[in-house]
Amino acid sequence: MIKDLEILIEMQKLDDVIGEKNKLVKSLPKELNTLIENLEKAEQSLQKSKNELKANKNYQKKKEVLIQSNEDKINKYKDQLLAIKTNKEYKALNSEITHLFKKNSVIDDEIIDLMERESELQDMIKAEKHKQKEAESELKANEEKIKQKITTLKNDIDALREKRNKMAKNIPIKILKRYAALIKNKNRKAVVYNDNNNCSGCGYQIRPQMIIEISEGNKIIYCENCGRIIVDKIN
Repeated sequence: MIKDLEILIEMQKLDDVIGEKNKLVKSLPKELNTLIENLEKAEQSLQKSKNELKANKNYQKKKEVLIQSNEDKINKYKDQLLAIKTNKEYKALNSEITHLFKKNSVIDDEIIDLMERESELQDMIKAEKHKQKEAESELKANEEKIKQKITTLKNDIDALREKRNKMAKNIPIKILKRYAALIKNKNRKAVVYNDNNNCSGCGYQIRPQMIIEISEGNKIIYCENCGRIIVDKIN
């Protein structure tokens, strides 16, 4: 096999590794963002429940004040009953007292519902605090690791590129430009192989004469369909 082909094959191997590491570099920030979003969601959910609990307690207080106000009126009307002389006035005032008792009964039911919801919210807050702490701990435990992984991967990529670029200096510029264009435009695959007499890059059937030439390895053979460099096999 001619030297240029050997170098191109080795460059492709390095570019394959660079491509995989680049994918990881792109995916790791997403992983970090997911952890941050999980914490934000947990905090938002906790705060929402806390706000509802606060509002719930305020509603209870307002309704308790309303009940007390109605009871004060009831007691006032009861005292007035003693001074009333006509039956009509007695019935009217007694009707108002009955009405206030009914209102207080309804408000009592509402307070019970609020108290039940308060208990539910307290349980929810307890669970949400636990989730918030878990999300916070997970972010704290993984944030620095992920950042370090990204740094390490970028350093690896730089080292691989440097090694590949040193190799590239040993092949003709015309071939190098074509290789670079294929890496850019053909899904980072410039060098492919003969896969049962088909181009492993695009699946195009290779002509018999080209199969012989690829096997000999005495010159660079390009796929007639996708333009990639075809070799007998990648070692």
